[in-house]
Amino acid sequence: MIDIHNHILPAVDDGAKDLDISRDMLRVAASQGVEHIVLTPHLYEPDIIKGTGEWKNRILTAYEDLRQLVEREQINVQLTQAAEVRFQGMLEVILEELPVLLGGKYLLLEFSFSNVPLHVENAIYELFRKGITPILAHPERIKPWQREPERLAELINMGCLSQLDIGSFLGRLGPSAEAFAHSLLEAGAVQLVGSDSHNLNSRPLFAKEGYLWLTEHYGSEIADLYLKENPARILAGDYVEVYPVDLTPPKKGLLEKIVSVFK
Repeated sequence: MIDIHNHILPAVDDGAKDLDISRDMLRVAASQGVEHIVLTPHLYEPDIIKGTGEWKNRILTAYEDLRQLVEREQINVQLTQAAEVRFQGMLEVILEELPVLLGGKYLLLEFSFSNVPLHVENAIYELFRKGITPILAHPERIKPWQREPERLAELINMGCLSQLDIGSFLGRLGPSAEAFAHSLLEAGAVQLVGSDSHNLNSRPLFAKEGYLWLTEHYGSEIADLYLKENPARILAGDYVEVYPVDLTPPKKGLLEKIVSVFK
């Protein structure tokens, strides 16, 4: 398996706090059948407001420490460096100056859990125009898309990829994320799943459990597609198929409308 989204890189964000925790997370990943880890530390606007050099040096230093540890301790995982980039006004600078792309053309793009700007489609269009395909990180956890899933559908229908957190459809990240994750899976609005692992306790890897859950509910072909085949295509810079989706919620009946007013 390939884990396309995690926070295993040590001491750079809210993920692994030190190299020892990173090592233990990698050992767990290998024991669960993960052979390739795409390291995706957070990249927020405040991280680079005074320039991109400090963030880049910090990330590359941590990556080199982790790479040497993997080699020294013979942990059977391959590492690739990228980032989870928060949607922001400095995207153009980030793309010009920082090693954030997967396979040279894919960008793991995160939005605020509570706010997605209106007319974000314009910025997404500009990314496509530059030859960059956005991967929408954990859309099932974004409250505006939970309330208005048709806004998410518009981005997917533009060609954006959708990456669910494994913990969401396993029910470990709250009922609203679980429910929306299941509806996205049912609608065929998913191309990838990732661990989004931050630590060994509250946000562990769940890769094997996620693979088995997908196999049980959707078959091994889908489990392979989301955790092996599509991630491999992305790392190779190859095309990933995205099918049109309709996420328009069913219209409420009169009784449902009356009840919703009093909720």
